[in-house]
Amino acid sequence: MTRRSKRPHSHLTGVQRGLSALLGEDSLEQLIGIARLRRAWPHIVGPMMAGRTEPVSIEHLSEDGICLWIAVDHPIMAQQIRFLRDDIRKACFKHAHISNLHQIRSRIQPGAGIKIRAPQQAEARPVSFARKRELALDVACIKDRSLRKAAFQARVAQLAFDMAPNEEEHT
Repeated sequence: MTRRSKRPHSHLTGVQRGLSALLGEDSLEQLIGIARLRRAWPHIVGPMMAGRTEPVSIEHLSEDGICLWIAVDHPIMAQQIRFLRDDIRKACFKHAHISNLHQIRSRIQPGAGIKIRAPQQAEARPVSFARKRELALDVACIKDRSLRKAAFQARVAQLAFDMAPNEEEHT
């Protein structure tokens, strides 16, 4: 038997350690902070304001504090940010672990806001005739004809939209 040469085991390092070497520790912390903040932004300011405002950058101030820049699409949103600055400051610490937030500033930027994607519409899958017959027998005990028809249609629709793509119907 011949002995195969084994390749050396790779030494995995954390992505964060590699990125901090490239970008620098402070820059990486800013990127992580702004990413956490963007993810939690709808929870911090609410869905309506999140659609019209977005955190853009974190800037270090000279007195060991940071300034959060928020892009807004209208001056009224900038005013709302000013009104909510104390609540935003608390929520930034709670959701994104950003401490020493001394200032919150805004700038007008057309189209600003974190757009929430609409959920994809599910496709109706056909329900077999045998399955429909079972459903008809299940609702046959309902005496009121319109109620029986509504219950049958609701159950067929539920089966058509709830079935997993690989799920097979049982007969």
